[in-house]
Amino acid sequence: MNYHAGDEDYLDRNFTTSDLNDTAFPPLSAYPPKRAELYIVIPLTILYSLILLAGLIGNVVTCIVIARNKHMHNATNYYLFSLAVSDLLLLVTGMPVEIYYLWSRYPYVFGETFCVLRGLAAETSTNATVLTITAFTVERYFAICHPFWSHSLSKLSRAIRLILIIWIIALLCAIPQAMQFGVVFGHTEEYTVCTVETQLEHAFEISTFLFFVTPMTLISILYALIGFRLRRSAVMKRSTSSQDSQYSVASAHTSASYCKQNRSSQRVLKMLVAVVVAFFICWAPFHVQRLVAIYTPGSDHHTVYAIVTYTSGILYYLSTTVNPILYHIMSFKFREAFKETLSRCCCETEQRPYSQLSKQKRLLGGSSKKFSESLTEASSGIQEMRTQLHVYSEFNGDMVQPCLSPAKQTASTHKPRRKTGFCWPNTSTGSLEVVTSVVKGGNQVPNSNISNSSLKDVEQGALEAELSTYMLSVERTRRKQLFSV
Repeated sequence: MNYHAGDEDYLDRNFTTSDLNDTAFPPLSAYPPKRAELYIVIPLTILYSLILLAGLIGNVVTCIVIARNKHMHNATNYYLFSLAVSDLLLLVTGMPVEIYYLWSRYPYVFGETFCVLRGLAAETSTNATVLTITAFTVERYFAICHPFWSHSLSKLSRAIRLILIIWIIALLCAIPQAMQFGVVFGHTEEYTVCTVETQLEHAFEISTFLFFVTPMTLISILYALIGFRLRRSAVMKRSTSSQDSQYSVASAHTSASYCKQNRSSQRVLKMLVAVVVAFFICWAPFHVQRLVAIYTPGSDHHTVYAIVTYTSGILYYLSTTVNPILYHIMSFKFREAFKETLSRCCCETEQRPYSQLSKQKRLLGGSSKKFSESLTEASSGIQEMRTQLHVYSEFNGDMVQPCLSPAKQTASTHKPRRKTGFCWPNTSTGSLEVVTSVVKGGNQVPNSNISNSSLKDVEQGALEAELSTYMLSVERTRRKQLFSV
């Protein structure tokens, strides 16, 4: 939790508990106004509200998609689930109070307990977010640069234990920070603020080093190594493809494949750079503002300090909306899982009719739908076989001629999957064989020699026989369902 801008820091610097006594209070005019000017408050309120809405939607959707899709249950997504939870904790406990502060800086009306708990929640979520991003980066590094090690390090049980350790460390490191916060009183209860009441020596400096400098350095180094590995892999594939193209007929296909892989590598590299830059932009102003508040408590540059505080607060909460975009929405697998989850939710919320008439209509509609689907499937099967025969004739012209000659057609013992007429190559004679297996009246017509001119008639006859049998079966099923209602 960062300090608040300008005026509240004025109270913190001038009216701490060690300075308050009955004769040292300044006049009422020395206190800052309860809120800043409207041209500052209104835009910030709108911006904070948009960040809150976007962050809630993005992180809640992330949690739902990962939780409801079993194929998303892997070590990487467990880290991202933890990241979404920490972002939600930061938004829920911090953003509404920040918006309230914009319109009423004092008196602080939420009490001492809420002041401490809010500081604890904010520090815990901040620490957990940074540690989770760092752990996720390490997992990415091993997955790309050391895939054999990654197989053992990316187990779900190991990821769950590491996530629990991350949250325990985040909570333990947040306790000393939260103990510094409290409600500071002025000469009346109206002039009270929630700020640092008892400052621990070097507490914020240690926090900045552990949760910004060290993670930022580690993330930059690991992503640089990942980028070098991807670049080297792309160069090796390029040299290999150029050598293969000298001896391969499919050099054009190889070149196209390399271009596609190269574009994919470029996108990954840009993503890595975006992650590092976003981490620095979102978290650097937050830590700078806290250090400035500690080392320059008597500074007269109130305007500059107010700008730094407002900017750091915006970027601080903006990180909760950037994380879902960088780690989830830009992922193809996540988008597909989101579509699948959304379709399931829409199907579950459809209204269900309960009358007997509606039930009968549903049964009739289901039978008609199945029949139409079967008809479409049968027709597409015939068209598919015709296409296969045409393609086969195009590429095997020397073997099609025997099929056109009845003298060279022989009966085949091979039975195709579809019960329709079709020409099949005879490996022994080099000719094409016509295979038919037509069901008529429940009896199977044996395979027979057939000329190419009657191929269409056989296909139509087979289709009619199959459809007649299926229609009879559908009608019987429909009657049983209607009478059983």
